[in-house]
Amino acid sequence: METETKDIAILEETLPKTPMSFILSETPASPTIGDIVEGVVLAKDKNTIYVDLGLFGTGIIYGREYLNAKDIVKKTKISDTITAKIVERENENGYVELSLREAKNASVWHSAEEAMRAKTPLELAVKDANKGGLMLLWQGILGFLPASQLKSEHYPR
Repeated sequence: METETKDIAILEETLPKTPMSFILSETPASPTIGDIVEGVVLAKDKNTIYVDLGLFGTGIIYGREYLNAKDIVKKTKISDTITAKIVERENENGYVELSLREAKNASVWHSAEEAMRAKTPLELAVKDANKGGLMLLWQGILGFLPASQLKSEHYPR
């Protein structure tokens, strides 16, 4: 029985690929929720942006996602290439739902991880202080530096 399975596997490897199997092997995997994708802005409405995702259809940014990214949306024009995160593979209208804000956050975290790996020193703005330490701000991410990590002359007062 085991020999038959090996023989079938060897036979399948030697057979020429069919056009369909070749197409399937060359087609990129379909993106899933959480993936970061790039697309070209097709259209902008009052509260909606439509994005061409190529083989994977049309993406849409609307509702809360549109409102959460107003600062990015204002700068976006038709034919711009944007980066977004997939939040739903297909909504009730067949669109891939996207988030600009989540893609931006993912990019910032990726930059932070790279800086940590490279041990790159960062200059961070102190947003606030309390008896426990300092609240820091870097590229929109709020962080905390415990007082125990500070020299005594830098303790919050």
